[in-house]
Amino acid sequence: MALFALAACTKRFDELNTPENLLPEEEITPALIGQAFAFSQYHGLCAVYVEVGQTLHADMYAQYFTSVPAAFSTDQFMPNGSWVDLFWKDFYTKAAPQLYLTEKVTAENDLAVANAIAKIWRVVIYSRMTDYFGPVIYSHFGEQANSVPFDSQHDIYNDFFKTLDEAGAVLKQNPAGNGFGQHDQVYAGNAAKWLKLANSLRLRLAMRIVYADADKARTEAEKAVTDGVIMVNEENANVLSTTNSVNILSRITYLIDFRASATMISTLTGYNDPRMPDYFSPSVTGNQFTGLRNGLPAAERGSQLANVTSFVGTKWLSPDRKGTLTPNRVLCAAEMAFLRAEGALRGWNMGGTAKDLYNQGIALSLSERVAANPTQISAYQNSTATPAALPDKWNSPKVSDLPVLYDEAGGFEKQLEQIITQKWIALYPDGWEAWAERRRTGYPRGYAIIASESPDVSRTELVRRVTYAPVEISTNRAAYDEAVGMLGGPDENYTRLWWDKKPLADYPVPTD
Repeated sequence: MALFALAACTKRFDELNTPENLLPEEEITPALIGQAFAFSQYHGLCAVYVEVGQTLHADMYAQYFTSVPAAFSTDQFMPNGSWVDLFWKDFYTKAAPQLYLTEKVTAENDLAVANAIAKIWRVVIYSRMTDYFGPVIYSHFGEQANSVPFDSQHDIYNDFFKTLDEAGAVLKQNPAGNGFGQHDQVYAGNAAKWLKLANSLRLRLAMRIVYADADKARTEAEKAVTDGVIMVNEENANVLSTTNSVNILSRITYLIDFRASATMISTLTGYNDPRMPDYFSPSVTGNQFTGLRNGLPAAERGSQLANVTSFVGTKWLSPDRKGTLTPNRVLCAAEMAFLRAEGALRGWNMGGTAKDLYNQGIALSLSERVAANPTQISAYQNSTATPAALPDKWNSPKVSDLPVLYDEAGGFEKQLEQIITQKWIALYPDGWEAWAERRRTGYPRGYAIIASESPDVSRTELVRRVTYAPVEISTNRAAYDEAVGMLGGPDENYTRLWWDKKPLADYPVPTD
């Protein structure tokens, strides 16, 4: 009787073990796959665990924000594995599976345009992961094995360029095509716009590897510009925010856990930057734009700092905890202009001079963020003002002596610093990209943190990566050990990634 009962149950096993609000994979049709893709777009940006995934890692290391709670140690260069577990597992159990399914179903049903778009999105979200960790689970995802191998970052980047080639070829053949329609939260399925995003993404990734493989970087960058990158703000790539998928940063702005970094306040104040009130709110006490130095010792942090320092601008504020509808930035025209400016500085064919493209990047950002008119833009571009000293307890000097006005007589590093600093301002609040660029170039130089708790990373150095999620050590140990071997150093936050090859002698020392 027991065997009979077991047999009867197993005949209905799938039915009994499928939650009523979920569909099994075999029932996902082309008509439904758009919903899976939309899910992967939002969750692929670390939507659920934005605080532990972005704010308390990349945003701190880019020096957009600094942390307030005494118990939070990442701003003092100490890893927190429990935080990494949260957003690592969220990525690999939510965003990655939905995108994997999207690619599979669109390929099996000959939905060429939709499949190409999904491939481009794979490059978007996995590039963020590999630039955090180095080797990650990538080509072997979905194998459902007991041990899932990681890919080296070098191999991942090579596959990124290959994937963009494949997707771009399809979209070029279908310029009027559409994939996913309104389910696509970036361009509503517009094939021509996704092609420009693919080219723009190629340019971003090409520049990332310039110190690791200069020849390939130039080849890929020039190819991207020739094929056409995003050049106007109307084509910027943003993930739409809705009442069901609110702006990611605004999900946590009811908290007091982070405030403006002194590096941002010194820079924007000194430049009299019109984006200041767009990016930040004045302090409650004193009604001034005020920042905090990064790396405050625990004894100096606490809720008492919240009212005397600046928080994010109103477009991200969500006192009702419901979030705002500000779109989530993926990539913009200003970034493309600054990337082209750097390429031109390196002697590449970028369709303009370094100076002109630098000024174009400034104009695009100012016009997008604060609707600046030509007179305001010109005044900013020609300003010789430098970042400001801060009247804080440390008597912080100005974070740099860098003017906005492009220094045509300056050397390569001076001009590069200007380009990256203005790109850093324009990227806000995208800490993922800003931190990657700070590691790659050393700019903006930023302030030295007040105190480091790390025995291996001093207060005047940079954190180079995020350490792996402990769950991989406990459940995927053999693959984890191989990943560390490919990393080329210990699984520590001071180990440099494959593309992080700029000579340390060329890095600026943060301002003390």
